[in-house]
Amino acid sequence: MRPTSLVKMSTLIAAILATVIVLPQFTGLHTGVLRAQQYSITPYNTIYMFIIESPPITSFSAYNPNIFHGGIATYGLYYDFLASLNITANTMVPDLADWWNMTVLPNGTLEVLVHLRHTGWSDGYPVNCSDVYATNLLLGLVDDMAGNVTIINATTCAFMVPKGFYLPLTSPGNIIDDLFGTLTWGGVAVVWAYHIWEPLVEAATANYTYVYLYNFGPPSVASAAEQKISGLINELFTWKPPSAASDGPFYLCDITPEYFLLCKNPYYFAASQIPAQYVVMWQYSSMAQVYAALASGKISYWQTSGTSISPTLLSQIVSNPYVKMYIYPGFGGDALYFNFLNPWLRIPQVRQAIYYAVNWTELAQAAYGPLILPSPMPQVGLNPVYYEQWLVNTSKYWASLGPQWAYVNYTYNPSEAASLLESVGFTKKNGQWYTPNGTPFTLTIYISSSAPAPQLALATSIANALTSFGIPTTVITYPSAEFKTIIQKGQYDLFFSYYSDSYSPYIPSFFPESGYFSGPTATYNITHWDNVITFPNGTSVSLAQVCYQAVTPPRLFQCIADTMWGINRDPWFIQLDWSVSVVFVNTKYINWPVNDSSIWINLEQHETPGWYALLTHMSFKTPVTTTVTPTTTTVTTTTTVVSSVTSTITITTTSTTPVTTTVTSTVTSTVPPTTIVSTVTVAKPVISTALIAGIVVIVVVVAAVAALIALRRR
Repeated sequence: MRPTSLVKMSTLIAAILATVIVLPQFTGLHTGVLRAQQYSITPYNTIYMFIIESPPITSFSAYNPNIFHGGIATYGLYYDFLASLNITANTMVPDLADWWNMTVLPNGTLEVLVHLRHTGWSDGYPVNCSDVYATNLLLGLVDDMAGNVTIINATTCAFMVPKGFYLPLTSPGNIIDDLFGTLTWGGVAVVWAYHIWEPLVEAATANYTYVYLYNFGPPSVASAAEQKISGLINELFTWKPPSAASDGPFYLCDITPEYFLLCKNPYYFAASQIPAQYVVMWQYSSMAQVYAALASGKISYWQTSGTSISPTLLSQIVSNPYVKMYIYPGFGGDALYFNFLNPWLRIPQVRQAIYYAVNWTELAQAAYGPLILPSPMPQVGLNPVYYEQWLVNTSKYWASLGPQWAYVNYTYNPSEAASLLESVGFTKKNGQWYTPNGTPFTLTIYISSSAPAPQLALATSIANALTSFGIPTTVITYPSAEFKTIIQKGQYDLFFSYYSDSYSPYIPSFFPESGYFSGPTATYNITHWDNVITFPNGTSVSLAQVCYQAVTPPRLFQCIADTMWGINRDPWFIQLDWSVSVVFVNTKYINWPVNDSSIWINLEQHETPGWYALLTHMSFKTPVTTTVTPTTTTVTTTTTVVSSVTSTITITTTSTTPVTTTVTSTVTSTVPPTTIVSTVTVAKPVISTALIAGIVVIVVVVAAVAALIALRRR
């Protein structure tokens, strides 16, 4: 029988059966959006969280997967990494990749061979090396490419990192840095599925040479290459793919005006180890709603910095007897960034004067109470774990060059602030400071309108302190959705935002000179700073150049020392506080791994294995059913309450059989290898025995009727 005939017959049989009996609905993932009330959501299988969306997103048609909704706090729910950095253990942990191997080839190239475990996207496609290639290539459009990706087969691929872009494999710290930068692309998961993003991936592949040079070429060549692919860079942030898929533990399966619903990804390699079936992300328009929901028990988990909670709100939240609070070391805090587009703020003495003019510690403690640590002095940009060690080492180095090179403690000193301003031509008249050209010296502080109340209060207190010193300062709030636009316009003087300490001095890619502060062309460069610091002897150095190629221990030390000195003596920001990480959990329905601090510390940063550890170590409590039995007599009425614990496990499944199909396709490009072999697992419905019996019965009946008609026609 010809295939066409088979298709027609299958269609006909399906149509006939549909008119006779009601069949179960077999729907693949994302073939249609089911309403939330059709899911079996209970407090005993669901984690309740939140996102801030105003106005709320009402449907998939209004949802843009290019915009990460929920921020870092939920990143690991949707996507997973090849491997993750465990901060507390300083090791790389397997995730999507189950093993890897690092080898320096004879030509000096670092080969990182990676093998993927059996895991899949939420739409049923396997995660394979095509996705690794796609993610690496598209990250190349934002200057975060790990190297050239060579596809060996569907599950084996190799990162080829050019000589000079990795550290010598001579110490555990250097190995961790290279693995971190390669396997997590500096903290980015495998987020671009080749089968969804194929048009843009192929367009980037056609311009692979320019993408590669943009990432690994000398500065002048990289700049020219960037111009060649500017259209692709813009398309990466504007193109809306036809569908979305997740390779993490959950995927977005429904959207209502009230919440996002995340369903467990059945193709995730650790799906069977995760007890939660759903995550409900309430759509709130303000943090005030969050605090109320947390206190009322509507939210089961929230991790935030201590700077987000005022003492008043804290007492309100913990008033719920089921809400437990745990405090762990944080990795950042608040910062006030100088905008170098302001010509007066480009002068180091002016920035130093602002440092001295305000009692930063006093203001921060007044805003936050006990949930912060005082800002360290001297400020050098390290987190508490490494602060003392590296402060000692670098202090000795700078002191050996002379007293003018030593670190400075910016304790509150208005007189010193005044002297510094006067040294560069500023004058003070009637309590008001004037610039050297005679104009009043005024400042603006920009802060997001969605910032928590303590941060807004701190920004206002800073403005009042500067105004009292003689520099009239105004606080301006902006819509959080306009962050990128505000940054690019640069029409502020000071910018209030979060500051992330470096995770480790052995990972220079995460030092503050990179990322948001990577130079004047950076998309999110808050400071509009050019990465250049000037030393007391008049020489200047580009931190980007010093740190980007810090491939030997002496150069790595120089990168760290120069950065620490610049943060202190030639500052582009003021670190206002050291935050702590605060975890709130509702224990009414869920047992949380509260005693394992490493889970919460690692969860503080999305590139760590925190979500996997949390989801696999939590458990739901057993539902309690209470039965009331009344007993009545002629004299009294006695009510006996019988409490029984009923353990009920309800599993709703669609029986499927995985069918493995090997598909070989040839991709025409020069880089990477052109042949991609992928194994695609397709889930097909299995018809139950009862259903088959029903079909047989119907077929027999139809055959009998046909036979009867035929006999009558004789």
